[in-house]
Order: sequence, then structure tokens, then C-alpha cells
Amino acid sequence: MQFLWKYIDELVGKGIPTGVLIKLIGLSLADLVPMALPLTVMVAALMTFGNLSESFELVAMKANGVSLLRILRPVFLFMSALVFANFLFLNFVIPKANLEFKAMLLDLRSKKPAFNIDAGQFYQQIDGVAIRIGEKAEDNETVKDVLIYEYKNDDSKRLNVIRAEHGKMVMSADQRILNFTLYNGVRYEEMTSAESYKRTLPFNQMYFKKQQMVVDLSSLDFTFSDRERMSTDYRLLNVNQLFLEIDSFNMRMKKHYLDNQNYLNRLIHYTPSFPNPVPGKSAKIDDFQLLKDTVIYNNFSKSKHMAMKSLAVSLARGIKGTLDGYASTVEFEKKDVALYQSELHKKFSYSFLLMMLFLIAAPLGAIIKKGGIGLPLVISVLLFVLFYAINITGEKMGKELVVPVWFGMWMSTLVLLPIALIITFQALRDRSFFSGGFKLSLKPFRKSKK
Repeated sequence: MQFLWKYIDELVGKGIPTGVLIKLIGLSLADLVPMALPLTVMVAALMTFGNLSESFELVAMKANGVSLLRILRPVFLFMSALVFANFLFLNFVIPKANLEFKAMLLDLRSKKPAFNIDAGQFYQQIDGVAIRIGEKAEDNETVKDVLIYEYKNDDSKRLNVIRAEHGKMVMSADQRILNFTLYNGVRYEEMTSAESYKRTLPFNQMYFKKQQMVVDLSSLDFTFSDRERMSTDYRLLNVNQLFLEIDSFNMRMKKHYLDNQNYLNRLIHYTPSFPNPVPGKSAKIDDFQLLKDTVIYNNFSKSKHMAMKSLAVSLARGIKGTLDGYASTVEFEKKDVALYQSELHKKFSYSFLLMMLFLIAAPLGAIIKKGGIGLPLVISVLLFVLFYAINITGEKMGKELVVPVWFGMWMSTLVLLPIALIITFQALRDRSFFSGGFKLSLKPFRKSKK
């Protein structure tokens, strides 16, 4: 529904085939799988082990010497396979689905509206043809007062005009050809190929009782754009491609560092030449015999001081500008590569998160001893909201370089890990969170009887 509301204005009225629209909606749902799967795992684990605990089946198994870890072992193996399958889905399916979705959406945005001529309006979506009809019958085929412009966008710039009193237009079976049958009309053709066209503007005018005309509608077809040109987005890359992009970033950063290091080395070893206070001789700083209490600046006359100040300021500004440019380049490159690093960590963190949430939900279901869809669903939603809020915050902080990228992408897992350990430890010891229990006393509210 969100997809339809978001893109409905770009899809309506373009004659998009139903199969293409269903495929587009299906591709848009691929991104929801990594978000829906954790919630599904939590609900399933809570319901399953809650039912087992509520019906005392866990108690029976433990009474026969089967520990909770052994009970969880087969489900743990299944979850390991699910984690691996989720990683493969994140690594291969989602990039391909997102690439196809973005490309199809771009194609549909650029697709021309479906062929539908309204009376009294020019239809100009067909390449090289503009059609206007005065009236259209209810059968959607019989038309009156037909005006057709044929034009060429080549060097000839030829223009043909056809006008007819009435006619009939029929679409071919594949809807790629429009067959016009026109009656009682005139055809006007400009003779642009004539040598004297610019001077005399010659033309042909032909009257007809009946004329057949074929209009090619292939320009309205849905076409697929080149997918390779769109595959540079970080969200459309798999693990190997992300590693290559990150490695390319490291090489660029190394090159920037070496270039700026060489520049600074040249500045350090550079000795500017100044006019010698002794006329007829140029000297460098090292040539001056400086006394202990004197400085270079004082060895020159006051008339040279202004030039020396200007040279020093311009040199300092040049160095500062170079270093600022280098810092800006490094900052931009780091934020750019942070997107690729976050996507790389996302593929692993989202997969491991399934196991983490299972280790929370399964022991928790054994503790709360409630099955069904009620309480387990409420607890699952609360845990999922906690995970989602932490995950979105960490991902944004990592991409903005507020925290290291790896820490931001694994923040939700690091927060949930202690919770999983505590719940599992409590379940293994057959304790609830309130093992001591608590009672609500109504004694202060009761009236004493004498």
C-alpha cells in the first residue's frame, strides 16, 4: 500500500501491463524481508516454547533429564541454516531486486502515456505524428473532423498535413499499429527536397475520397534500460563488490596522503630568495651572517619589510588552503566509503541478529509460560521496536561518522546480547525475572473492625 500511494501518480494512465505492475510491487517487497524475518522468528519462538511451557511439556522433558540446551539444539541448527539463508538473500537477492526495481521504475517514469485520443485535443506522444479529432463515436473507432500532422526531425524538416471529414481507426492485435481509414479529405505535402524550396516553397496538394494510413505505435512500448549503468549504488552491491569499493577507497586515500606528504616535504626544504641588503648580490637566508640577538627580518631595510610580509602571508595562506582542501577531500571520501562499509556490515549484522533474537525469544517463551498469539506478539513487537530504534540510530550515526561504522551497524546486537544472556541464564536455572515473587497487599486500604 505504501508503494502504491507513493508511486500511483507516476503509473496511472500509461497502460502498464498487469504483469509488469505485479512484478514491480513484488520487487519492492524484497527490502521488507530482512525487517519482517526477525519479527517472525521472535513470534514463532515465543509461541512455540510458550505453548510447550504452558502445557508442561518442557517440565516433562526436564523431568526425564533433558536439559533446555538439548531441547533448543535442533531448533538452533535450523536457525543456523536460516541465518545462512538470510545472508545469501541479503547478499544476492536484495541487490538484484533493488537494481531491477529502480530500473523498472525509471523506465515506467519515462514511459509515454497509453494511446488514448480525446476529442478536440492534439495527441503528440507518437514520434513524428500529431493527431487531433473533432468527435469520437461510442464505439471508440469512428471519428470525425480528423487532422493529422506528419513531421520529420531530420535535415529535411518535412511537414505533411492530412485532413478528412470522417474516418475509422482500428488498433492491431498487438496494439503496436494504428490503422486509419480516412474519407473525403486532402493531403498537403511540403517539397522540402526541391532546390528552390527556400525561395518558392513548393508543395503538393492531393484530394482523396478514401485513403489508408498506418501509424507506428512502437514508440509507446515499454522498454528496459541498461542495468549496468545503475549498478554503482552501494545498496545494489554484494559483499565482493563492496570489498572492492572499500579497497579502492583505501588506495585513493593512500595516494592523497602521499601527494600531500610530498607537497609538505617540498615546503619544508624550500628556501625563498630575498634581495640582499648588499646591492648587486642576491642571497638566501643561509647566506646571512646573523648575530646572536638579531633576526632575518632586521637584516633588511624597512622598504623590503612589506614585500617580505606579503610573501610570508601568501605562502602561509597557500599552505593552509592546500591542507584545508586535503582535509575536505578526506572527510568527503570517508563519508562516501562509510555508506559502503555500513552496507557491508549490515549484511552480516542482520543475519546474526536472527540468532540473537531467537536466543532471546525461545528462553523467554519458556519463562513466561504463555502460548497463543496474544502475549507473545505483544512482547515480540516491543522487542522489535527496541531493536529497530537502536538499529536506525546506530546506522545513521555510523554513516555520519559520529561513531565508527562497525559500532553503529552492530549497536543493536551489542545492546541485545546482554539481554539474551540474562534471559537464557534465567531459563537454564528455571527462574523467572521475579523469582522471589511479589504480592499486592490490600491491608492499608481495608477498614479496621473493632
